[in-house]
Amino acid sequence: MAEKTKDGLKLDYKKTILTGFGFLATSIAWAIYDPYITKILNKILSESSMISDWSNAIANAIPWIGDFAAAQGESTVSLGGGFTLVPLFIGIIMTFDNIFGVIFQPTFGKLSDNCHSKLGKRRPFIVSCAPISAVLFALIPFVALNTNGDLALPLTMITVILFVFSMSLWRAPVVALMPDLTPPSLRSEGNAVINLMGGLGSAVGMIAGTIAIALCAVFTGLTTAEVKANETISFPYVFIIGSVIMILGMLVLLFFVKEEDTSIKLKLDANQYADEKAKRKAEKEAAKAQKAALKATKLTKSERKSLIFMLGCLFFLFCAANAITTFFSLFAQEILHMITSEATAIMLLFAVAAAIGALPAGKAGKKFGRKKTILAGLAVFLVAFIMFFGVFLGMLGSKNLSINNYVQVNNAYITIDDQINAYNAEKRAEAKEQGLEPEEESVLSMAGYAEYIQAKEAGKTTATDKYYSDFETYLEANAGEGIYDAIIKVVKDVLKPEGELTFAGAISSVQTVVNDVTKVLRILIFPVLVLAGAANMFVTVNTLPLVLDIGGVEKVGTFTGYYYTATFSAQIASPILYGFVRMFSGTYISLFYYSPVAFAIAILMLLFVKHGEAVPDDVVKAAAQED
Repeated sequence: MAEKTKDGLKLDYKKTILTGFGFLATSIAWAIYDPYITKILNKILSESSMISDWSNAIANAIPWIGDFAAAQGESTVSLGGGFTLVPLFIGIIMTFDNIFGVIFQPTFGKLSDNCHSKLGKRRPFIVSCAPISAVLFALIPFVALNTNGDLALPLTMITVILFVFSMSLWRAPVVALMPDLTPPSLRSEGNAVINLMGGLGSAVGMIAGTIAIALCAVFTGLTTAEVKANETISFPYVFIIGSVIMILGMLVLLFFVKEEDTSIKLKLDANQYADEKAKRKAEKEAAKAQKAALKATKLTKSERKSLIFMLGCLFFLFCAANAITTFFSLFAQEILHMITSEATAIMLLFAVAAAIGALPAGKAGKKFGRKKTILAGLAVFLVAFIMFFGVFLGMLGSKNLSINNYVQVNNAYITIDDQINAYNAEKRAEAKEQGLEPEEESVLSMAGYAEYIQAKEAGKTTATDKYYSDFETYLEANAGEGIYDAIIKVVKDVLKPEGELTFAGAISSVQTVVNDVTKVLRILIFPVLVLAGAANMFVTVNTLPLVLDIGGVEKVGTFTGYYYTATFSAQIASPILYGFVRMFSGTYISLFYYSPVAFAIAILMLLFVKHGEAVPDDVVKAAAQED
């Protein structure tokens, strides 16, 4: 994938970009997978009678667990109520792709090394497995959201497992395609192009939800506002967008990227094939001997200490980052009151800031040292989290609220808002069956409901009375008449208003408190994501080179393995660890103390790393002059 120039080799950007379509295809799938799968799992796990029974059994068997959950606000005014295993199970399920990656990616990468076909080594895996992955990906929301009862969970699990397995069959071959087609001296440049294509795929994945809402509105005849109010109806469109781009990426590789015909048995006679086989065997034996010799080269005690602490630093660093990427859409739903398409769209800020920070991060590592640059990146991460969490606590303090008290008020808001959205969806379905368009004023909102009940208690009437009156009947039927007393009790216990409190006053108080907090946090999340994106690149760009330089040039492969062992271990452990934290904390704001603690531990471990810095330019020049 290079063309000759007077000065030597030059990267063929056109062919490299075409090769990058494979990485783009995988990137868009994972950009959609985390935020949307967590939302889907949250829905079907919350509705699963099995998970509910297990949660109740544990709470009954160990009473302090239920009491602790109640103290965090978990059991207040929530139709599910009480201690729940849902966050833990989400965390466990979200580890599947990393577990499958660790088990199957190396295996199929090796199989592709030894593959001989007219399509080459890598493309047979890509063109056969990518379409299967695309179909399974598109099926996930259809299975999850259109299966009734307790069948939804097992059928969704089967589809998800088959998808992550099929992805693991071609991820390694698609990554290996660029190095196969690019001379060694140009691979760094080629890798930059490939990662740019991957970043483009992630960016498209982040805005896929916004595109899907527009498409859903066109094909269903609903307004954009109606689709946003019941966002799950747009989920199939999101996954279809991802699937279509995955297949297009595969087709680009099939028709526009050419691998050498490696069907050796068809091209060589028996003697030639035997010679080729003997040559490969000799090369394998030589590599084995070289590997044994490298193993005999031991690190010093100080280098081993640096390696151990650096791997520990990586583990906690990736624990913090993985929890954020995995659970951000649920955090955005609960705390920022954003739908998934909004949450993924604002994550584009993180990606853009990271891309802009890549080059400065590399230069900073070279000028100031990798360790100092990583420490600076981690410090900026902490500043971003502390800024967000500090403002949140300050706002609660101004209202004399603790986090747990706010969780109770927020749960009350979410409960009513969820019922309004469910009611709107039911009314839309009824109108559709009758071939009618829903009246604009019939689409209810939390603000409209607060206005209605205030007018009702004041003896006034509004134009939307009949719609909200029907909703109250619906609310009582689904949540029970006790919902009114429960919300009044929360407001009395937490907000402590003076005088007699009516339901209208309670709803108005809940809406005011939540809107005041959410309005500020929705603005504050933007600079936080920009800072975090830049900080992420200052850390990421310098961690792998630091690990590799602890081992030296001779052990690049071994230490790359150490690096990915630490990071993959974190990505497997973190969703489960944070699932436990969320299970007991009762709120996804706990991300803002789980991740900073993990980042702080990473900083402490990095302080004990004394090796792995790049050799300064002046030292290199001095050594060259001496030679």
